[in-house]
Amino acid sequence: MKPALSLSLLPVLLLTACMESPAYGPPEDSGLVGVRPFPAEGSPCQVIGENDLTNQFLDDSATLVGCPTAEAEAIAARTGEGGRQVGEIGEWVLFSVPN
Repeated sequence: MKPALSLSLLPVLLLTACMESPAYGPPEDSGLVGVRPFPAEGSPCQVIGENDLTNQFLDDSATLVGCPTAEAEAIAARTGEGGRQVGEIGEWVLFSVPN
C-alpha cells in the first residue's frame, strides 16, 4: 500500500514544483507602505502610501504606484497609461500616475 500512497502524491508534488514564487518581496520589505493592488486585484503593482521615503513623490493630482523591478510588463503598462517614473526604492519602481 505504501507505493500506491507515494504515487498518489506525485501529482501534488509536481504541481507544487511548477508553482513559482514572485522574485520580489512585498513593498514593506523595501520600506514602503503597500495600500492595495493597482490597477486591480491580482496586479503586482501597488498603490503606495505616505511615509518618510515617499512623501517627496506625493501629489494631489496623481496616485503613487509602485511596481516590482522584476515585473517589466507591469512597468511598461504604468508608463503606457501616462505614469511618470519618479524613483526606485529597494525592489520597487515608483510612478506618479495621473488621477
